[in-house]
Amino acid sequence: MAIIETRDLTYTYGTGTPFEKMAVDHVNLSIEQGEFIGVIGHTGSGKSTLIQQLNGLLRPTSGTVLLDGKDIWAEPKNSGSTLSGGDGVSVPGTPTF
Repeated sequence: MAIIETRDLTYTYGTGTPFEKMAVDHVNLSIEQGEFIGVIGHTGSGKSTLIQQLNGLLRPTSGTVLLDGKDIWAEPKNSGSTLSGGDGVSVPGTPTF
C-alpha cells in the first residue's frame, strides 16, 4: 500500500480570472514506504505546487491527496496536530510548545 498517493490531483491559480493558470493537471502518483523520489522540470512547470499539495499547504482545486489511504483534507485538523502528528510525539527539528 502506498504511503502517499494522489488521484487526479489538480491545482489552478487565479480560477475565474483572465490570469487563470493550471499548474498541476490530473496527476496520479503513488509513493511506497522507503521509496525516494525526485521531482524535476522547467521553471514554472508546477513542481513546488505539487509538493505544497502533498504536504498540505495548498488545497487541491480537484482530486485527492492520500496519506496512508486517508484523504488529508477529509476531516478538519486540530490546531498544532501537524507538528506532532497528533500523537504527542515530537518530530525532530520542529519546535515543541
